[in-house]
Amino acid sequence: MTDLISRGASRGRDWLRSNNLAYSDEIPLEASTSQFEGGGHYGVEVPVINSFKVLEATLTLLQREGLPVTRFNETLGAFLLSDAEVKDMLDLCRENGVGMVFALGPRPEYDRKAAFYRGGFGGSQGRRVNNNDALAVSADEAIRLTELGCRGLIAYDLGVMRMLKTMRDTGAIPAETQFKASSHCIVSNPFTSKIYEENGADSVTTIHDLGLPVFQEMRKASPNLVLDIPTDVYGQKGGFIRFTEVPELVQIGSPMMLKMGASAQGHPSDPVNQTTIEKRVQRVALGLEYLQKSGIKADYIGETSPQRILPVKV
Repeated sequence: MTDLISRGASRGRDWLRSNNLAYSDEIPLEASTSQFEGGGHYGVEVPVINSFKVLEATLTLLQREGLPVTRFNETLGAFLLSDAEVKDMLDLCRENGVGMVFALGPRPEYDRKAAFYRGGFGGSQGRRVNNNDALAVSADEAIRLTELGCRGLIAYDLGVMRMLKTMRDTGAIPAETQFKASSHCIVSNPFTSKIYEENGADSVTTIHDLGLPVFQEMRKASPNLVLDIPTDVYGQKGGFIRFTEVPELVQIGSPMMLKMGASAQGHPSDPVNQTTIEKRVQRVALGLEYLQKSGIKADYIGETSPQRILPVKV
């Protein structure tokens, strides 16, 4: 019989293992024992719902196909939407028992101080806010959106997340408001997910190419943090589709959101037409079919879970 090889970084692995921390990608996979508050192992989040028209068309088609949707995700920044359109979107979600999360702005690609971001090295900055005026606008957007009835906000920056936590703790925005870290926060390992949880995140969208052992260690590190795991990716982000792993993702990541349908378009800023919507809904159906055919016992998120982020009438 062939002997197992000795691994490098032995002292680091020993320290991590002795502290019950992630030490290898070659570890046995185990099912999570956690569920949503209110019950259930998984929900479904559909991204790039950036207008009332797209929301209405997507919701209509999902319902026609008998597909569940827990919440929709506005992607480009709610400051591009008028108060009236935000209200209309929240009203439609409320009427149908669906959640809606809105992205805060401005982000560097819109901001007047974005020259560095647009340069060759600026991409490494991601969407980090780099000036006090942008922080003020983000705070003002959080107040505006929650006054309109929104109870789910997406942050693109750790500092903004910390600011939102402080606003929630001090009563500047409602205590039931939920915060979600975008994939642009680059949550890529269990230590980073823990940092976002400690700074106010109720859920984190993981980066797209993580292996199953990393999700398992994120779950261990933050048992109460909801993991929003992309099942498919925009073409310009790699375009990969991991529907065949949905059964494993649900078991390991619970409580988690399947973020489904991004691969229907090449870039999140691309126009969304009826063809895009139909392709997105088809991707949701296909991903859930893999879960159904697997035969695993997995329950959809409970009606009373705060993570449904149902709009609250104010």
